[in-house]
Parts: sequence; C-alpha cells; structure tokens
Amino acid sequence: MNKDELLQRLADIEWEDFEVKTAHELPKSCWETVSAFSNTVGGWLILGVEKKDKTFSIIGVSNPEKIEQEFINTLNGQKFNVKIRPEAHHYTIDGKHVLAFYIHPSKQKPIYYNTQSNTFIRSGSGDVRATAAEIDAMYRDQAFGFKTGECVEGLTIKIGRASCRERV
Repeated sequence: MNKDELLQRLADIEWEDFEVKTAHELPKSCWETVSAFSNTVGGWLILGVEKKDKTFSIIGVSNPEKIEQEFINTLNGQKFNVKIRPEAHHYTIDGKHVLAFYIHPSKQKPIYYNTQSNTFIRSGSGDVRATAAEIDAMYRDQAFGFKTGECVEGLTIKIGRASCRERV
C-alpha cells in the first residue's frame, strides 16, 4: 500500500482487512489483530491513526523506530506460536509518522499469542476470539488441506443453479 492508497482507505471504513490503532506506545490489542489477520485473509494494521465514530484522524506515533522494532521483534520472538513476517511501511502525513504493517494470512493456522485461547479471527471490522470448533477446523485444514470447497468425484450436489460438477 502506498501513501495515496492509505489516504484513500482512511476516507472509507475499517473492514476485514484494515484496522487502525492509536499508538502512543505499542497497543496490546494489536496482538489480537495480528492473530485475526493471520487466521483469515490477512490485512493492514495501521498505527498512529485514531478512529472516532466513523472518522479517522491521523495523530501519528511519537517514536516510530522504537514502536516498529518492538512490534517486529515481538512477532519474531516467543509471543506467537509461529514467527510472523509482516511487510512494514512508514509514512509521513502532515508531519506525523504513521506505521503500516501488512499481516499475511498464514498457512500454519491457528496463529495465537501466549496460549491457544488467544486465537482470533476477523469478523467484519472486529477481532473475535475463535471457538474450539473453529480452532479444530484450522488444525484439520492445516493437516489435510482446505477440503470444504472441493468436489467429490462422481457426486453431484445442486446448489442454487450450479452443481458441484458444473463448477469443476
């Protein structure tokens, strides 16, 4: 995401792949968002932006180098069950520093911090704690591949106007 794309996103709303946080220091809630993005479709975590109602305000981060290092070191340390390698970007907007991290969706789901009970998924614009069944499904998909969307050879299931056989 370049600076113009970021500004365009800030004119819209938070959604499943875009989360903003104020960051006078590294917010503790960012770990939930990292877990959620990793366990779903990935997304952008933006630090230095405040959300009031449905409006975003750039407030900046006061020590971008320190916050970026702390964030990346934590993702590469022991806090998460796997190492996470985000794309990191730094922008200066109206003299204020904004950090943007793209968190890729993981192939080693579930991704959690500290304990498995801290596994989150993204639901709309929020981070939601994953249920035991959702965590089990992530392990199943990791072990056997994502089977839900596959067709079984020789079986036709009618879904609306299309059948499984027609989609292959």
